Amino acid sequence: MPSLRTRVRQYLAHRQQLGYVLKDAAQRLPDFARYADRRAPGQPLTTALALQWATARPTASRSTQAKLLGLVRGLARFCAVFDPRTEVPAPRLLGCAYQRVRPHLFTPAQLALILRRTRTLSTSCSPLHPGTYETFIGLLACTGLRPGEARALHWSDLERTTGRLRIAPCKSSPERMIPLHPTTVAALQRYWRVRRRCFPAGDQLFVGATGQPLRAGKTEMIFARLAQGIPSNGQRPSLRLVDFRHTFASDWIAQWSRQAQPVSHHLLLLARYLGHRHFSSTWWYVSSDPQTLQAAARTFLHFHRQARHR
Repeated sequence: MPSLRTRVRQYLAHRQQLGYVLKDAAQRLPDFARYADRRAPGQPLTTALALQWATARPTASRSTQAKLLGLVRGLARFCAVFDPRTEVPAPRLLGCAYQRVRPHLFTPAQLALILRRTRTLSTSCSPLHPGTYETFIGLLACTGLRPGEARALHWSDLERTTGRLRIAPCKSSPERMIPLHPTTVAALQRYWRVRRRCFPAGDQLFVGATGQPLRAGKTEMIFARLAQGIPSNGQRPSLRLVDFRHTFASDWIAQWSRQAQPVSHHLLLLARYLGHRHFSSTWWYVSSDPQTLQAAARTFLHFHRQARHR
C-alpha cells in the first residue's frame, strides 16, 4: 500500500492536470502526510487523524482550522477510491472555512472626493498620471468591474459604435460583454486620446507613469493615498478598490428593492453582468448591508432557493 505522502503527490498531480491551481493544498497537504505517517504509519486516513492535524495549532483561528480540514477532505475523497477504509471528514465539521468580511460601501460624496484628489497627483513623470487614475477609478465605480478586469482592458475591447465593453475571463468568470453609459464611453475616448499622445505604442488601455500596464500593488498603493482619511464603514480598517464593486451592486439592489414589481429578473441580470457563475456569489452583495437591503435579501434568498432546486 503506497504511503500517504505518495497519495498526496498523486492527488496534487491529478488535480493540476485538471487545471486547478493548488497553492494552499500543495503547501499544506505534504505537511499533513508527514504528520499522519508519524502518528499512524501504514494506517488509512481517518477523520480523527485529520481533526488532530487541523486543530494542532492552538493559535490558528477556527476558520483556518476549517480550511485545513477542507483540504484533507479533498484528499480523503481521492484516497477512498484506492482504500475503502478511508474516512472522509464530514463537510463543515469545524464550521465554515471562509467568512466574508463586510466591505466598505462608498457614498457619492466619498467618490467625488477621491476623484477630485486624482487631479492633484504628480505629473512629474507623465501628464497622463492623474487622468489614468481618475478614469480608472471612475470606470470601477460606474461599472462594478473587478480591479484586475479593468487593469487588463485593451482599447480594442471597447466597441465604440455599440457602447459595449468586452471583459476577458477573470477568476471563475467567463468572457462577457457589458453595456456602458454614453458618458462612460465618452470618458474612455477622452482618456485614450491623451494616452495615445503620451504613449503611442501598445493597445493596453490603462498605463502607468512610464507607459507600462498598471500593476495591482501600485494601483492599491496610490488608491490608499487617495482614500486617506475616509473612515471605513465595513469590517476592514482600510478601503480597497474592490469596494467599488460592492458599492455598485449594493446600490442597484437597494434601488430595485424599493420598486413594487418583483426584482428576480434584475438579480439574474446582475449576476450575469458581474460575471458570477453561481447565485451565491451575488448573494454576498445583498447580505453585506442587511440594514438597507432587507427587502432585497428576502426576495433574493427566495429566488436563490428556487434556482437551486430547478
